[in-house]
This record gives sequence, structure tokens and C-alpha cells, in this order.
Amino acid sequence: MSFNKPIKPAKDIDGVRRSAFWHLGRRDHSEKELREKISRKTDNQQWIETVISECLDNNYLNDARFIENFIRSAQNRGFGLNRIKRDLQNKGISLNELADIFENSIHDYVNCAVRLLSDKYKQRLANQHLKQKAMAFLQGKGHDFNDIFSAIEIHNEAFPEEECVDINEAVRLLSRKFKTEIIERKQHDKAMRFLVSRGYTFSDTQDAVKEFNKQMHEAEQ
Repeated sequence: MSFNKPIKPAKDIDGVRRSAFWHLGRRDHSEKELREKISRKTDNQQWIETVISECLDNNYLNDARFIENFIRSAQNRGFGLNRIKRDLQNKGISLNELADIFENSIHDYVNCAVRLLSDKYKQRLANQHLKQKAMAFLQGKGHDFNDIFSAIEIHNEAFPEEECVDINEAVRLLSRKFKTEIIERKQHDKAMRFLVSRGYTFSDTQDAVKEFNKQMHEAEQ
């Protein structure tokens, strides 16, 4: 079991400076991020301000560069606009600083969302259950609703509706839960609720129960 080692306080300004360079050597930081990290090494505000000023003067710290690189990296990973804005705010970048950047951006976030769906789903998102899962997945990546709906439509275009096997899949689900024909009203209602809860429409659920009963009847012959 591992524990975080306690942070060793800096004895002098050189210790604060070494800490700043160590963090900057690992990756680019916003000014707020670096300020917070070196503040863990000391409560001497003069040392902190001096080191931050040195980093700014030598262009080791540059929020404009940090924002540009961060956005590019996040876009390459498929993140949506909401996620990128939220993450940048958490790193100390204000929405006012981002307004012009995003207003003039031509990045295609819908295409990003489509790529994410294509990597995750090798099938048509043909019922509400799958669509809800896909929506939650894309929301977690920070895409907004309009982009999500467009991405799902584009994704489904790659899977013609006639290739959809919803009913067969629904029948397979029923076969795991029911071992005989679904005849009694109580069992029928239970089967309907079972499939509807998994995102199937009422009409598809009825068709699936009929097909299940047909297959069960034929198997008994």
C-alpha cells in the first residue's frame, strides 16, 4: 500500500525555484497551477512572487501558449467544448480569456464525437437504451446535446436500418429469462416491462414476445 510522501518545505528561494522547474519540466502549466504547487513548498510570498516573475520573464510560464496546447491536446483526445472549458477553468483560466479563442474556433466537435462513437460502438444505435448509453458517454467527454444528437445520427448512417437485429437480440434476452412460452397475462406483462426497461419500443417488445413464443412452440414440436 502506497502513501503520498509529505512535501518537504523549501529552505530558501532556490528550493522554490527548483520545485517550479521540476513541475515545468514534466509538462506545461498555467500560472495559477504553478503558483498553487510551489505554495505547498513555502508560505513565503516574496519567494513565490519572485519565482513566478522569473518564469514569466523567461517565458517558462505563458498562459496563452498553455491554453493553445491544452485545447489542441484535448481536441485530439475527442473531448467536447464543455469539458475543455471546465478543465481550463479548473486550471485557473477565466471564461473571459477563452471567449475570443472559442468564438473564432473552426474545430469540428461533431466529427470528434462521431469518432468516439465509431471506436466504442460497432453497431447501429437503434434503440433508446443504446442511445442513452451513447449520450451519457459523450456527455462525459464534454460534448453538448446538439453535437451529441448530430453525432448519433451520423454514426447510424454507417449502419443501415435493415441490418439492425433488435428483435433477434430481444428474443435472446427473453430466452435467458423465460424457459417456456409467455402465455399468462402476468408473464406477458413481466416480459414487456423487462424489454421496455432495456430501451425497446412497445411495438418491438410485442414483436419480440410473439417471435419468442413462435420459436418456443416450434422447439416443442
